[in-house]
Amino acid sequence: VMQAKTESEQKQNIAMLFDLVKMSRQLESALTIVKDRETSNGGFTWFKNGPDDRFITQYIVADIGHLKKLNGWPKSDAVVLQSLAGKALKYLDARIVEDYEKLKKSKVDMDQNQLSTMVSHYLYTRSFFPEHNVTANAGIAYNYYFGQAKKYWLQQSTYDQGMIALTMFRNGELQTAQA
Repeated sequence: VMQAKTESEQKQNIAMLFDLVKMSRQLESALTIVKDRETSNGGFTWFKNGPDDRFITQYIVADIGHLKKLNGWPKSDAVVLQSLAGKALKYLDARIVEDYEKLKKSKVDMDQNQLSTMVSHYLYTRSFFPEHNVTANAGIAYNYYFGQAKKYWLQQSTYDQGMIALTMFRNGELQTAQA
């Protein structure tokens, strides 16, 4: 601030300094809220002390992944965010196994398109965290849905197609489109 040559520059620098302080406080507040919403099984709740919810868990983890991808994690919070994401990914892996088991029990044709937006979003969310392996019991379900996404991605909504395309790109599957 003192190095600024004009009063106008000084005012801009002071405003920027206050914005950085404000943003830092807001980030701390948001992280506290997220930590408070984490349940013992790694899921997140909509409200404090509520039940865990897959939908909000996937969106929180995807947002953490976006921050990671953009190098937006403050270094001081990187360990906490990585830990939150790791626990939540185990929770999400358990939910994808439940989806897969329900499909098998309902005796649907497993070769037909069984993708949903929730599953597409799960694959997309997972693609932010290649350092976190899919849990052992979720491997079959993950591989099944990943194969479904490769095969049927063009039959999905535009939103789902976008998520699947990014998922495939991050996983080195550059030529998934089938004419």
